[in-house]
Amino acid sequence: MLSIVDELTGPGPLRICAHAPQDGDPGDLTGLRVLLVADVLARVVELRGRAVLMGWTGPQVPSADGAGIRPADATGTLEEITGTLGGPPVVHITHRAFEGAGGASLRVGEASATEPQAVDQDVLAVRVLLLGHPHHEPVAVTSEEITAAVRQLARWRRAVADWAEEPSKPMAADLVRTARAALEDTLDTSEVLRLLRGLETAGEVPAGAKFETFAHLDRVLGLEVVREIGRPRSAGAPA
Repeated sequence: MLSIVDELTGPGPLRICAHAPQDGDPGDLTGLRVLLVADVLARVVELRGRAVLMGWTGPQVPSADGAGIRPADATGTLEEITGTLGGPPVVHITHRAFEGAGGASLRVGEASATEPQAVDQDVLAVRVLLLGHPHHEPVAVTSEEITAAVRQLARWRRAVADWAEEPSKPMAADLVRTARAALEDTLDTSEVLRLLRGLETAGEVPAGAKFETFAHLDRVLGLEVVREIGRPRSAGAPA
């Protein structure tokens, strides 16, 4: 398995290339998932203080922007990307074995939506569902799961907004340490989500610490949990 700490340290920017597959069935989310894994990897590396340059090959993925995925610094063929980024990518994110020469590769499992139209509900909800599974395992998301994820994100955003009004406290250090280790060893976002679900209801953790922890880890998860801060609670919003 890819270990960011062991394999991706070094001077200068880290060059990553995401290889999105050709368009599949209407419910195919594999291209989105490839870009998502590349996005998360870039966020983890940047959180450690190293700059990242991102290239994409393959077709455009229209849902990428709605899913909070950072734009590419270069697109086109691998040769074109190498020229634009000032050197060859060191890491390749693919949905199958990488056939190019040089660099490490990270393989991403196929993903799909059982009801393609349900993805339009909220692409960030699809993001949290994909992040809830190890990146190498195939996953199929249902419309019911997307609806539940929409509600979870709404609840977290409201909770974070409420916690932000309480006195600030240091992050939950042990939880953050465990989460960072999971991300840096194997990009285990599912473990980070599990930890945050436990933190949400942890009565012994001050609200200010919950806020700081959620906000910090969302720099990697990219779920926009802070976007309700300062907004009035809407009618019917979750308590």
